[in-house]
Amino acid sequence: MKIFRNNDNQIRSGWKIGITFISFYIFTSIISFVFIGVYGGIIAAKNTNLVSDQAELMEYIQQQFSGLTSFPAVWLQLIQCICLILSVILFWKIWGTGKLKDIGFTNIKSSSKDLFLGLLIGGISFTIVAAVVLLTNSAELVNGFINPKFSVALITQLVIFIFVGINEELFCRGYCMTVLKQTKRSWVPIVVSAIIFSLMHSMNGGISLLAYINLFLFGIFMGYLFMKTKNIWMCIGYHITWNYFQGDVFGFLVSGTTTDSIYNIKVISPNLINGGSFGPEGGLVVTALLVVTTFLVYKFMINRKSAKVTF
Repeated sequence: MKIFRNNDNQIRSGWKIGITFISFYIFTSIISFVFIGVYGGIIAAKNTNLVSDQAELMEYIQQQFSGLTSFPAVWLQLIQCICLILSVILFWKIWGTGKLKDIGFTNIKSSSKDLFLGLLIGGISFTIVAAVVLLTNSAELVNGFINPKFSVALITQLVIFIFVGINEELFCRGYCMTVLKQTKRSWVPIVVSAIIFSLMHSMNGGISLLAYINLFLFGIFMGYLFMKTKNIWMCIGYHITWNYFQGDVFGFLVSGTTTDSIYNIKVISPNLINGGSFGPEGGLVVTALLVVTTFLVYKFMINRKSAKVTF
């Protein structure tokens, strides 16, 4: 059947990706529904005064699951990340070799330098973004550099960003790009996986056209890193510290999501520099940085030839 299989009798990559994501979505929706229901029941039992006002109860529960500043929101995000990771593992066993190294999830010992370099560059990259936003007076520090604030939430949110980095890179770069290789067009894995990555953020608060463009550019940048290094560890490292520095260090919104932070940032007025209600990823500073870094990786980064994953 040509609509399901290509000329080489392989199941088309679009079906592989679509079925994997839809299965993840159904699975995580069911688990999330149960988790929210159980949590709501516990809250209602402990706060009998809220039971009489259903609207107030629903508003309270909704607040508990917004951002990453509360216990239930953190656990729900963690559950969703684990569901996507398990979905990738399951369907790679079905569609592919089943070996995670073949989608770039190589032994961390052999790829530790890539992970460390990704962590370093990700933190530096967003620090540059934050500096530009602050120096252009598009935002200002509330508590100042000499008055940092620390809390336990900074640790729990780091765990979440680690899982976010792993699950998004494992799916979008490792799984999608590897599956899309069967199209035999060199540009397809990078471009299509970047589109998928940007569309995955459609439900985030404050999403805009420029935010979609920046998410797409981020996907292109990560795609080239994956192609050059032949593993996803540098992508994971960059993704983790980019998000963590954005939210937990400097206090910006992370793709529209609020976090606790070491420094508090006050956006003076939403504009194309600070990204408004989506955060800096919806602004021109991130656009410029991603264009430059993508060019540098594409032009100057050595393309490894001895690794397991080939493009």
